[in-house]
Amino acid sequence: MVNFQRQPEDFVALSEREREVLQCIASGLSSKQCAQELGIAPRTVERHVENLRNKLNARNKPHLVAKALAAGHI
Repeated sequence: MVNFQRQPEDFVALSEREREVLQCIASGLSSKQCAQELGIAPRTVERHVENLRNKLNARNKPHLVAKALAAGHI
């Protein structure tokens, strides 16, 4: 089990849509599948993923999911 120490980004606020996109990504959906699920454009999903990566200081999608899990966002 990986045990991340609490980081300042663990306490950032996520929008409802960011949480929805994060849940899609954590479920293994592609951006296109997530977009179809949420009724938004794939580019919008990618924008939310980029915002999430910046907020949580994550390098890529798997790192994003790991940090979100450790911070209790999902």
